[in-house]
Amino acid sequence: MAPHVPPEIWRHIFRCATFTATSLNMMDWHPHWPYASPPWEVDQALTYFSTQPTKMALTLVSRHFREMTLEFLFELVQLHYTRNAQLLLDSILPHTTGTDTRSSPAKWIKYIIVDLDGVSASDSDQWSMVEVLTKIFPCCSNLAAFGWSSVRLNGKHDHPTLMASIPLTITTLEWHADSCMESFYHLRYHTALQNLRVCRIISMSREGLDVTIPFITHLSVRNPLGFIAEAWWDLPSVSHLTIHNVNYNLIKQLLSKSRDTIRSIYLPEPLMCKSGDFPRLLASMPNLETLSYAIILNMSNQLHFSSLWSGVSRHASLTRIYIFAGIGIIDKWTLSTIRDFFRFHLQPLMASHLLPLTISIIGISASASHFFKAGEFWEDGCHTQAGGKRKFCDELSASLSSPQIQCFVE
Repeated sequence: MAPHVPPEIWRHIFRCATFTATSLNMMDWHPHWPYASPPWEVDQALTYFSTQPTKMALTLVSRHFREMTLEFLFELVQLHYTRNAQLLLDSILPHTTGTDTRSSPAKWIKYIIVDLDGVSASDSDQWSMVEVLTKIFPCCSNLAAFGWSSVRLNGKHDHPTLMASIPLTITTLEWHADSCMESFYHLRYHTALQNLRVCRIISMSREGLDVTIPFITHLSVRNPLGFIAEAWWDLPSVSHLTIHNVNYNLIKQLLSKSRDTIRSIYLPEPLMCKSGDFPRLLASMPNLETLSYAIILNMSNQLHFSSLWSGVSRHASLTRIYIFAGIGIIDKWTLSTIRDFFRFHLQPLMASHLLPLTISIIGISASASHFFKAGEFWEDGCHTQAGGKRKFCDELSASLSSPQIQCFVE
């Protein structure tokens, strides 16, 4: 007789076999969330379809397996066409009345991603999708996250009806579309919403900027046009900010209402700050604990990199720094040159910061892989062997550390 396997063990196995990494659940798989830039470049369709065959196969093993695995099949739903959304609605509607509601697939849906970018969706397609979604949402009592992406090169689209219909249960919202501010007025009622990632929000006038979202703790903003309409939002609970436009005046405006609540911030290119902006930016957040930023190592412009920390006075609450670093492929790097680069870059900080500080330099190992594999990573005039990558990072960590500053290179 075959040994009995408890359902909890099976569900753990199914979870490992079918887990799908998307931008909506990155807190479950990204090792540096929320301090790293959100993976806007994640191919949602690729990750979705990579696990879908496994999910389907598990439901076909037996009736017992089907009962246990349907929740994993419907947990994440990705929609590219209105006809797909209509098929989902048709599978839900027969279970919306009577005692049959317990078998409705809607009860298992936790994540819905709508991606209309790659299908050349017309205006009528978008509005049809909105109409179907507003019928699906009321049935999804366990929906935890929703993502909408419909970038249009011409014109803008406002979907207040869709935004108003999103269930109050969601904790994460990703909105990547040309939209006006009016759609976001409805988010003031989403008391469970904590993570908001927005892109391409448009404001035609200052009158449309009065948006209050009281419960957001993590905000990520990206606007290719450079104007951050979200800078005028009232976000009394935001504690982590990821921003992709280094415009001191706009960040200052955003922080004017949240300066005391911000605990961590990610900046993609702080080196683009104008002279003196970076010190003022840090000083404007008195309770900042974690700072994250990205740089590309460049041998020819070290003076520019060292100027970032010049003028930054001692910060009473800053205890952690994440530096997401890439290596310029046109330069030949050694342990000595990378060590000297970061010493030069961090020297003003090390001289002024008296409190214990932890610095994590992330990406050196991955960037160096190219050089190790190609045999182009030089040390003492010789090619470094591939097996020395871990030793390289350990030695670099030790060389950059001091009694007050602990440095880790990954």
